[in-house]
Amino acid sequence: MRILMALLLAFCLSPGAALAGDDHERALEALREGRILPVEAILDAARKDFGGDVLDIELEDEDEGFIYEIKLIAADGRIMKLDYDAATGQLLRVRQRHGGNH
Repeated sequence: MRILMALLLAFCLSPGAALAGDDHERALEALREGRILPVEAILDAARKDFGGDVLDIELEDEDEGFIYEIKLIAADGRIMKLDYDAATGQLLRVRQRHGGNH
């Protein structure tokens, strides 16, 4: 299941990262070796802390390591972008804006 999730994430990489060559393989290798957490663990944390519905998930290969970027819509209509350290699961950054006609 973890490999399947990693493969699904490979399709969610940002266009810039997708052009970077072997990012997909590095992500799969990091997941297999336990250097990054499975996306399920990150999604569980995001749902617990913020609720709402997940709109998009990306796995970015940054200089400081892999970052999961989660985009979700909260019950009150806010669009939230959450950055998590893929190795530790630590929430690194929250960005939000109000959606709809509020």
